[in-house]
Amino acid sequence: MTEISVASSSLDNQESVRYAVEFAIEHNFNGVEFNAPEIYLSKQNLVDLKWAHDMSQEHDLRYTHHSPPSALPGSHVAATRARDLEDFGQEAYVAGELGVEVIVLHPGRLHVPGVEQGEESDDDRALAMDFFIEWVKEAAIEAENADVIIGLENMHYNPGWVIRSHKELADAVDEIDSPAVGITLDVGHAWGSGGIDAGIETFGERIQHVQAHDARGPEGAGNVRDQHMEIGTGLIDWTSVGKLVKSRNYVVALETSGRLPDREEAAIRSRDVLLKQWD
Repeated sequence: MTEISVASSSLDNQESVRYAVEFAIEHNFNGVEFNAPEIYLSKQNLVDLKWAHDMSQEHDLRYTHHSPPSALPGSHVAATRARDLEDFGQEAYVAGELGVEVIVLHPGRLHVPGVEQGEESDDDRALAMDFFIEWVKEAAIEAENADVIIGLENMHYNPGWVIRSHKELADAVDEIDSPAVGITLDVGHAWGSGGIDAGIETFGERIQHVQAHDARGPEGAGNVRDQHMEIGTGLIDWTSVGKLVKSRNYVVALETSGRLPDREEAAIRSRDVLLKQWD
């Protein structure tokens, strides 16, 4: 049976572990994806964390955690990389104690001091890729010690990003070569950059986790904005994703937009649309 969790970023209260877990239980979701920066696990009080852990055991909830999108693991500034690695280590430790399965990580934007976003040279990006690979190798040690997996998320393959294609992301995972590092397939992002079926084929067994939201615009064009639409209101055909999900023990995190006026109802409707198609 398909297991679908709800992202805390899709809810009315996006800053409360308790609210997200209670919502998941009340509305029969299979888990929660806690989204930073609104929810840093390492900054939660111990009472709430213990309660969330107990609820996961009592209700068979599956947890994932989304690192802050502002992280810059490929930054040209050593102090920035060190800061983000320290933050990751703290989050990974608490995530492990909470029973989180996957910590989602954006490969990040290019960060070259003195160079405008999108104006970086090929050499700038090559160096950023080296920094990124080494950063994730170090983060993987923290993740493995905490018994969690890093899911590197496919993003928009536009100028200004460290990773620029499905193949580059797959190759990065292979170079990192850690059992604690895989790929989080963001279906909406894949629609906008690289294509969904191409992503599933290229990423293959590296996929450890799936994020779902709908989108419009030409598939694979690379210029589709991050829309996070309600499932069923965009253009995505979910057939191939459903086959993928059924073939593995994935939890699918719904990431419909928290900016929707009826955001919580949209998350519930989205879940129901996917279950109707897949089950």
